[in-house]
Amino acid sequence: MKTEAQPPSTSGANQLLNAKQVAERLQVHVATVYRLAESGRLEAMRLGSGEKRRRGFRCWESAVDAYLGESVISAVTTTEETAA
Repeated sequence: MKTEAQPPSTSGANQLLNAKQVAERLQVHVATVYRLAESGRLEAMRLGSGEKRRRGFRCWESAVDAYLGESVISAVTTTEETAA
């Protein structure tokens, strides 16, 4: 999990989201958000030094959008569809 306080450069509004807000946006459990951040797949930061409590978790809105963009699965075309 990164600790930098600078938002990823994107255009438009970019706000900090807590773990619950990220989970709602991704439609996953809050624990999944923490696992994604710990694995480095979701760029996030922890504010403060509390290791037992996760209240300081923050993630830039653009980082969530970037994660969603990387998670898109493109449609697979079969040879039957291309021949028709």
